[in-house]
Amino acid sequence: MSSMLTLLSILWYQLAFKPKPVPPETNIEGQTAIVTGSNTGLGLAAAKQLASHGLARLILAVRDISKGEEAKAAISRENPKCQVEVWQLDQDSWDSMSAFAGKAQSLDRLDILLLNAGMKRLEYTRSASGHETHIQVNHLGTALLSLLLLAPLRKTAALTGNPSRMTITASSLAFIASVDSVTGPEDQVIPFLDEPASFKPGTDRYCLSKLLNVLWARELAKHVNAKEVVVNMVNPGWCMSEFHREDPGAVSAGKYLGWSSEQGGYELVDAALRHPDSHGQYLSEQKIRSVPGSVLSAQGQVAQKRLWDETLALLRAVVGPDQLPNHLALAD
Repeated sequence: MSSMLTLLSILWYQLAFKPKPVPPETNIEGQTAIVTGSNTGLGLAAAKQLASHGLARLILAVRDISKGEEAKAAISRENPKCQVEVWQLDQDSWDSMSAFAGKAQSLDRLDILLLNAGMKRLEYTRSASGHETHIQVNHLGTALLSLLLLAPLRKTAALTGNPSRMTITASSLAFIASVDSVTGPEDQVIPFLDEPASFKPGTDRYCLSKLLNVLWARELAKHVNAKEVVVNMVNPGWCMSEFHREDPGAVSAGKYLGWSSEQGGYELVDAALRHPDSHGQYLSEQKIRSVPGSVLSAQGQVAQKRLWDETLALLRAVVGPDQLPNHLALAD
């Protein structure tokens, strides 16, 4: 799918489609959910909606504890029966993510994991880890958490006899980026993307980071048994929230095209609770959608496997191989 076709598709569904909440009878009583990036915007909207469907325990994974406490208070006012907890999580910090995952191992159950945290900047910045910030937060942080939190998700599936759910927030803007960026001439793609010379001012790097989310989620699903954990990815649509605060163009266009954060939350919750056959699939407009041919092509498959191998090696070097799951062979 060309960039122009992607943009036309976005324009069409933003104007023609309106997200709907999951059916009111949807019941997740007794379940536990983690939502990252949940103190504002789509993450907060999704957290509120999950709590409204009988969720027993909701963990708000946030970088700023004080803002997390404000979100907790708002959710608790509307859903006093849901036990809401605020846990610190910074995807710019290996130690923070390792500590968060270690704490999650003690949970008696973890049914739903919504990996929603992300960022967008128009200029190059380098994270504390040394990686370009989109690569660190949007890709490497999401990838690490998806691996570190597999164990409690699998444990819950064994306990309940039903698969747990992992949903990664992607974007249709992923398909503006090219798989050439992951299969280029460089021996290793992440070190290349970490260099300031590789960064084009504007939204290109954000779009690429979302493509990395799609490729990672698709490959991760190959290594996870759908009977244990359903792994999918979701396009929440173009929503007006604080997420676009550094992108004036998106703010201006969003006045005419943007959905509300609540509507974006409907998309996230729909992906996390419904579509049991969505393992390894991309959801948009609350349906399973095909990814573009470029992702499915031979080159796309090379890019997907290359990203998986390189990311896994990097994460093992950073956090130590003992912290990552042993069962990452291709699932049956």
